[in-house]
Amino acid sequence: MNKRQMDDTTAKLQQVGLIEPSPQSDPVLSAHTVEDKADDTPWFLQLFLGFSGLISGLLLIGFFVLLMSSILDDASAQLIIGVILIGASFGLFKVSRGRNTFLSSLAFAISIAGQGFLAAALISFDLEMPLGVWLFLLVQAALTIAMPNFLHRLLSSFITLGCLIYLFNFYNAAEVSLGLLALITSAVGLNRYAILRSVPVNWRAGISEVSRAISYASALMLLMVSVYFIAAEFGHDIVGHGAIFSYHYPLAQGLLILASLYATHLILRRYNTKLISPSGLIIICAISVLGMISVYVSGLLAASLVIVIAKANSQRVLMALGILALVGYVFWYYYQLDTSLLLKAGSMLLIGVGMFIMRWLLVSQYFNIGNNNDATTVRTPAPIHREETSS
Repeated sequence: MNKRQMDDTTAKLQQVGLIEPSPQSDPVLSAHTVEDKADDTPWFLQLFLGFSGLISGLLLIGFFVLLMSSILDDASAQLIIGVILIGASFGLFKVSRGRNTFLSSLAFAISIAGQGFLAAALISFDLEMPLGVWLFLLVQAALTIAMPNFLHRLLSSFITLGCLIYLFNFYNAAEVSLGLLALITSAVGLNRYAILRSVPVNWRAGISEVSRAISYASALMLLMVSVYFIAAEFGHDIVGHGAIFSYHYPLAQGLLILASLYATHLILRRYNTKLISPSGLIIICAISVLGMISVYVSGLLAASLVIVIAKANSQRVLMALGILALVGYVFWYYYQLDTSLLLKAGSMLLIGVGMFIMRWLLVSQYFNIGNNNDATTVRTPAPIHREETSS
């Protein structure tokens, strides 16, 4: 195979979504090639730097408190210091450009300290709930867009989504949380390049990093919410304002199923397959059955959705997190002391048998459809279109 044939094969694989387009072959990605190369630190080092930045930020807060204890009693002073620290962090991020690890780590720690002072100022102002949460959410959303650092954007978007979940619980609309998080994860994670093509070229570098951070943050928050925080018996721990907490499991699971079907539509669109087709109808039935049998085990469908999205995007780290969350959720659900272990074992047995039957039907029916089509008609391949323009 010569170089031209290899390039053609690679282009076809990129067009059907099996591999991500390279910056050299796709003008959409060329705008943020420099930023991606500048921030090529391995994920485990970024995780280490993130934890060290959090600890350093907390120590920095303690240093300022000890140094200016008399001044920091005023909420206005806390607000001013917080704004100054965040501004200094932004300047350091601009100077480092992701190439200087020390400056980036220092900027991250200074930003953590500044956000801590902002949160303390909002608490000191004695704002009526949940106005303080709304203001902190807006601050974190602005930092997600403005800060030119992926790790900072990941943390800010995660805090933003956490504030949003808190507000849903405060307004007794916790059932919306799972569906909305799944929708954000699907829309941003599977539509990244479509989003980039719809914005001006000069904005694509920043929007690419913002969308990537939101995708990871929403997936992590979805796993956390579906596994622990959304459980009805723990709902009062999230808000703690004394309201009677009631959680409608079928409604929440229905919204999660709808978001999963939307993700299915986006994935099938990469292969020029409509959702309303023989293969699509089989997948719809499988997702619906999985959602119905796990209505009280919402983490099963949520973790499966994250794994499927990670598989579609070749995101190995996110897939590993989804698998760990799925295994951990099974153990957490089994040993939760709300009902007897015998009842839990029976429910898990029924779910497992149902999933095996569903897998057998899915595989057998899919290949039957393919064999029947091959035996009756000789189909010509559909023209290959890009994932983002094939709708």
